[in-house]
Amino acid sequence: MLAEVAERVGVPARTLRSWDRRYGVGPSHRSAGPCRGYDEHDVLRLRTMRRLTEQGLPALVSARVVLSSDPSRLAALAAGD
Repeated sequence: MLAEVAERVGVPARTLRSWDRRYGVGPSHRSAGPCRGYDEHDVLRLRTMRRLTEQGLPALVSARVVLSSDPSRLAALAAGD
């Protein structure tokens, strides 16, 4: 699942693990094992995070933005509006 999400978002899986560990931008659902359960809102947050960091915003600031934004705002940010 992680590899699929990484491909959809356009970043390496290790980047997703790092964003989750460092900034709390990760899956909404966790199991007792190593599996991560990403939903569409999680993917939208990750796409937004990628876009903001590509635009030069530090990862910590990008994480704060995506974690505090509602889904409509995330969609606009992910699209570059």
